[in-house]
Amino acid sequence: MPFLSRAKAVEIFIVESGKLKSDEMPGADIARHLARHNRCVSVTRTASGDTDVASVILSHAADTGADMLVMGGYGHSRLREFILGGATRAILTSIDGADLMSH
Repeated sequence: MPFLSRAKAVEIFIVESGKLKSDEMPGADIARHLARHNRCVSVTRTASGDTDVASVILSHAADTGADMLVMGGYGHSRLREFILGGATRAILTSIDGADLMSH
């Protein structure tokens, strides 16, 4: 919250790579939580299509001029990451700005 209290804008950016249930609203819970702390939050959802998730996130951060990226870090098995890659690793090795990760 200390970082967010100084933010001009907070955006929850969701990259959808699979099908969602019709009643799912990804990002709604965290947006509601931040709104309770007087943060103005927007939720943006986009499909990854044929592009890897990390590239979509990094492109969006660059396009919007984001100063900081906050995201959860998640790991897969070594074999799966070797074959398919991993968004967490790709973000950590590619980001030019500030990054805060949590697991």
